[in-house]
Amino acid sequence: MAGDPVDEAAARLYGVPFEDFVAERTAEAKALRSAGDRDAASAVAKLPKPSQVAWVANQLSREGADELLEAGEALREAQLGGGGRAAVRDAAAAERDAVDALLKRAGELRELSRDAQDRLRTLLHSLAGDEDVRGAFEAGQLVEEPEPGGGWPGLEGFQAPPAKSKSKSKSSRAAAKPARETATRRERSDARKRREERDRKVAERREREAARKREEAERRKLERRLKAARDRAAAARERLETAREAYESACDEVARIEEQLG
Repeated sequence: MAGDPVDEAAARLYGVPFEDFVAERTAEAKALRSAGDRDAASAVAKLPKPSQVAWVANQLSREGADELLEAGEALREAQLGGGGRAAVRDAAAAERDAVDALLKRAGELRELSRDAQDRLRTLLHSLAGDEDVRGAFEAGQLVEEPEPGGGWPGLEGFQAPPAKSKSKSKSSRAAAKPARETATRRERSDARKRREERDRKVAERREREAARKREEAERRKLERRLKAARDRAAAARERLETAREAYESACDEVARIEEQLG
C-alpha cells in the first residue's frame, strides 16, 4: 500500500542539502500536481523550510543519535524518579557527553556560528524533556528550535525538592504521600512507555537499514553472477564461431577431394 505522499515528501525534503530545500520542495509539489494530486501538492508546497540549526539537527538524527536519546531518557527518569542529586548529576554528565559528541559531528556537517552552536546545544538538551521536539528530532523533520528555557538542560533544569516545613503535621504528610506516590508511578509508567516506543522506532529503523543492506548485497551478488554469465556466453560464442569456421573449412576440403576422385 502506498504511503501518504505528503509524509513521504517531507521525509525526503528534510534530508536534502539545506540550500536545495526550496527548489526540491517546488519540484515535489510540481510532480504531485502533474500527477493530479492537487491537495498533496498544496500541502507539500507549504512545508516550512527548516532553520539552519534545525536542519543540522535533522541530519544528526538521520545519521543516528540513539546515544543522546537514551541519555536524555535516563536524565528525565533520574530527575522525575527522585533518585537524588548524585543520580541526576551522573545522568546529566552522560547526557552532556552525548550532546558534545553530536556537536562535534555537527561541525563536520556544516560550519556554524558561535550563536548557532549555542542554539543547537540548547535544542539537543531539550530532547530530554520536550516530547514534541524529541518526536520531530527522531523523525528527522525539525523545522525550528525550541524556545530558550525549555527542556531539561542538565543539572540547571533540576529543581531540588523544597525543604519540609517543621510545622507540617504528620497527618498532612501522610495524606500527601499517596498522591506523590501515584504521581511518581504515573511519571515512571509514562517514561517507560516513551522508552518502549522509542526502542520500537529504533528497532524498526535498524530493521529497515538491515533490509536495505540485504537488498544491496543481493543486487551486487546478482550483478556479479550476470557478469560471469555474460563472460561465459561470450567465450562460448567465440568457440562456436571458431568451430563453425573449422567445419566449413573441412566441408570445402571434402568437396575438393571428392571432385578430384570423380
